[in-house]
Formats: sequence, C-alpha cells, structure tokens
Amino acid sequence: MKLIDKIRTSTEEGKPFYSFEYFPPKTVPGLENLYDRIERMSKLSPIFLDITWGAGGSTADLSLEIASNMQNLIGLETQMHLTCTKMSRANLIDVLA
Repeated sequence: MKLIDKIRTSTEEGKPFYSFEYFPPKTVPGLENLYDRIERMSKLSPIFLDITWGAGGSTADLSLEIASNMQNLIGLETQMHLTCTKMSRANLIDVLA
C-alpha cells in the first residue's frame, strides 16, 4: 500500500498516525544502538520509517543498508529522506537513478 493511502485511511478513520526518522550513525556501536532502537520503536506501529541520506551522500551506502534492513528484516514501510545539501546536480541525478 502506498504511504498516501495509509495516511488517507488513517485520516478517514480518525486515527492518528506517525512515523519515525533516523539518522545514520558514524560508529559501529552507534549502528548497533540504532538497530536496537528501531526494533523497540517499531512495536509502536508507525505507518512508516524514514532514514536520512547524509548531506552530500556522505552516508549513502549505510543509509541504503539501513533502509533495506528496516524494510526487509523488520518489515516496516521505509523511505529515504534525500538531503541535497552539498550535492551537485550531476550527483543528485546519479543518486535518483
């Protein structure tokens, strides 16, 4: 189901909805902590999770890995928040492709 449909359904039913946004950590212990938090917070049934793509693509590979794990291992709808700061037009086009 598309996110807009989940939002629309919740709105029509008068149910509140929310999501959680996470930032990629810079250390291995930080990554372990993040996965622990995501697992615990996912029990609150957000309609989706969001992982921020680092400015200029600084955490691109890690962001993709985390997004994949949130979607495929934890089983929650996940989107990536693309931060275009310090990103050239050519790099942005590559990322979107």
